[in-house]
Amino acid sequence: MKKSRRWILRILLSLNILAVIPLLLSYVAGHVSPAENWYYAFFGLAYPIFLAVNGFFIILWLVSWKKYIFISLIPVMAGWSSLQSVYPVHFPWGEKNFPGETIRVVSYNVNLFWGNENTESIAEVREQISTFLRNQQADVICLQEGYMKTPDFNELLKNYAHSIGMKYFYFKNYRKFWDKKKIDAVIIFSRFPIVDTGFMKIPEKSTFGIYADILHHEDTIRIYNLHLESIRFGNDDYTFYSSLTDPMKDKPPLKEGARKMFWKLRRAFILRANEADQLASHISVCPYPSVIAGDFNDTPSSYTYHQLTRNHEDAFISAGSTFDGNTYAGKFPAFRIDYILYSVHFKPVEYHKYKLNLSDHYPIAASFTFKP
Repeated sequence: MKKSRRWILRILLSLNILAVIPLLLSYVAGHVSPAENWYYAFFGLAYPIFLAVNGFFIILWLVSWKKYIFISLIPVMAGWSSLQSVYPVHFPWGEKNFPGETIRVVSYNVNLFWGNENTESIAEVREQISTFLRNQQADVICLQEGYMKTPDFNELLKNYAHSIGMKYFYFKNYRKFWDKKKIDAVIIFSRFPIVDTGFMKIPEKSTFGIYADILHHEDTIRIYNLHLESIRFGNDDYTFYSSLTDPMKDKPPLKEGARKMFWKLRRAFILRANEADQLASHISVCPYPSVIAGDFNDTPSSYTYHQLTRNHEDAFISAGSTFDGNTYAGKFPAFRIDYILYSVHFKPVEYHKYKLNLSDHYPIAASFTFKP
């Protein structure tokens, strides 16, 4: 009996050590550009899985052989910043409230106003989203995948801005269209005057970000609205994934389906790394307090996220809760890929995710005060 227990213990210890290795590699993912070594990005993507497995071993050792608990506990705590990005912990004794004006920012990938269930028309979805945005009483609204068709862009956006309680706007199409009556863009709406604008793109690729400098009372604030490279999964990829998770569905060729998804992920990791590098360079010389919002299409363990949080904090970690975590509402596992980041000039007072089922993303919002 004792001999069998020793063998069980050895097997469990071996499995625990094997579980720690990919966890440590997931920490590396945030610091190595996928453009140089793309395989680390896959470990970063799977960080929640590695965290859960090591959490299982911590509990196992806690109720059995307690002296082995540190095999997983130390590596998990070594990735405190990664842990915080999933399960934020707030220490109220370190909080400081600053009086004065607040600025409220909302970010929402509206999925072309197509909805998420295909049960409503674009006009109905747009009206419901407009009602939600108007009720937010935001100072700045950042939309991704804003799709509209009109002979007069300015008039339509002016009317839409008015419908959601905004007065000023700036937009940039992802790419040039032969149909000059179509908008498919990242858009910034502002309650305050916009004094300067710009956009970012990689040559021969789509626009992936815009910025607007707004005059907030006597302060100029730069707002970045980002929509970084998508994985671009198609219907065949979603069908393949659902077949793996649904035992009742026919199984397509495993090797072919997995290979297609793998290469699409690899391509997106590399392109986002290039976009993140360009953004980090642009943001580093920004002369104003700044807020970065949008759909990063990447997780908090990614190189993209680490690049953009070098000089900015994450409002979710500072003021959110675990229940506000996932922002993706599509067919794949829930990830947090939409963010609102802020520079050191601000203090976050609120962060919230809204479970609005009108897109394949959930809208997020954060409010800030200025530090003295």
